[in-house]
This record gives sequence, structure tokens and C-alpha cells, in this order.
Amino acid sequence: MALSKQIKEFNTYLKNNESVLDRDFKHVSDKIMLHWGYPEFYPFIKKLLVNNPDRNRKGFPIEAMQEIYKLYEIHTDLFPHMDSRD
Repeated sequence: MALSKQIKEFNTYLKNNESVLDRDFKHVSDKIMLHWGYPEFYPFIKKLLVNNPDRNRKGFPIEAMQEIYKLYEIHTDLFPHMDSRD
């Protein structure tokens, strides 16, 4: 299911517009939902936010990165006790 439909704070951020992650990166969107509300969210999302030159990856467009960071912020606000800040 779409991130924007599952996470009301994210839908508010999007102003009811379509999510780039839901539209163009469904596999990432699905994994975010899988980890949402669990401590495993943080290591997963942090790997998405960090550019690792050792990996042969194209990276995300800026709009997708903005959404990923916003989801990180929302999750931290909703579940502050889960973020170990490692």
C-alpha cells in the first residue's frame, strides 16, 4: 500500500500529491512500510540517505531524497525512543 495512504503525516507533507517513492521506487516504498514503526527502520533509512561511493548505484533524484528524509523526520517524531542515532 502507498506510503501516503498509510502515513497521514506524510500525506499532509505531500499535500495529497503523489509520492515519488510510491510512483517510481515501489520496492523502496514497500521496504519503508515493512520497517515502519520498528527499530529496523533507522538502519534501513540511513543507508538510503548516505551516498556510498563503493556501491555501484545511480542514487535517487532530489525529490525522492526529500521524501526519504521527511519520512525519517516523521518516524523520529512518532517513535523517538527507537532511534539509536548510531
